[in-house]
Amino acid sequence: MALSFFNVFLLLLLITPLDLSLAKKCILSTMFQVHVINKLFPNSTQLRIHCASKNRELGDQILPINEDFNWSFCGTFINRDLYFCHFWLGAKDKAFNVFDDQDKCIKHGETHNYLHYCKWEVRPDGFYLEQYDFMSKSFYMDRYYEWS
Repeated sequence: MALSFFNVFLLLLLITPLDLSLAKKCILSTMFQVHVINKLFPNSTQLRIHCASKNRELGDQILPINEDFNWSFCGTFINRDLYFCHFWLGAKDKAFNVFDDQDKCIKHGETHNYLHYCKWEVRPDGFYLEQYDFMSKSFYMDRYYEWS
């Protein structure tokens, strides 16, 4: 029984929403999240950030106090994912990789990234990455970079 062009078209319309629902899932890879949270003092100078990867431009952001700028992506099989951010606070600025290692968030990270997310806090004295303490079984923020 041959299907008419119209029947095939209707069938494709019914299948398309299923395919779109898969677009937010990682097939045969792991989904990672990166969070950048503004933890500066109230009434601080505006924090401006620009984040990107080789293939994905996340654009300029003005991040209000206690707000979270975040994104997710599917990791590659050969662990070549790299996202960087450039931060500006008044006359100060700093740029560094916020994700370049699937196991530890950043290559010189201290602990394994079991939850597949990297949480950064921007504070007056620098940039903190969330870590996990196996002894106390709790999370803590560890300063990785200073503003200077």
